[in-house]
Amino acid sequence: MNQEEIAERLRQWEVRVTPQRLAIAEAVLNSTDHPTVQQIYDRVRDHFPSMTLATIYSNLGVLERSGMIQELPFQKMSRYEPNVEPHVNLVCIQCETVMDAEAGQEAVVRLRNRISSQSDFQVAWQRVDFYGWCPRCAAAKREGSPAGA
Repeated sequence: MNQEEIAERLRQWEVRVTPQRLAIAEAVLNSTDHPTVQQIYDRVRDHFPSMTLATIYSNLGVLERSGMIQELPFQKMSRYEPNVEPHVNLVCIQCETVMDAEAGQEAVVRLRNRISSQSDFQVAWQRVDFYGWCPRCAAAKREGSPAGA
């Protein structure tokens, strides 16, 4: 998403558009690596050297409440998901990389629809994670070396 598209979505939610908020939103929405707060901070601090981690956290909360991103809490830290459509996340148990699966989206949608139609439960969102080894860590595991270390 470009800055104009992000600004328009924020305005639709009646959220004030600031340069810092745009930069934070862009850092998450244009990522494929499900960034952590520290990674987002590292990506925006060159343009906003006085920005604090507190600013990052508060803006991530605004973006999440507006439905633009989703927080993915993990045991060690949260990551931020730009893809709010039903899908499967692949989580490496060695290097902690998180990536979207190319397959399984239809199954997640079917399951979500089935849960909604066969219960009194109103589904707001879902999260499906598969844990294993990313290609790099799997290759290192086969070779006997620690890739994610």
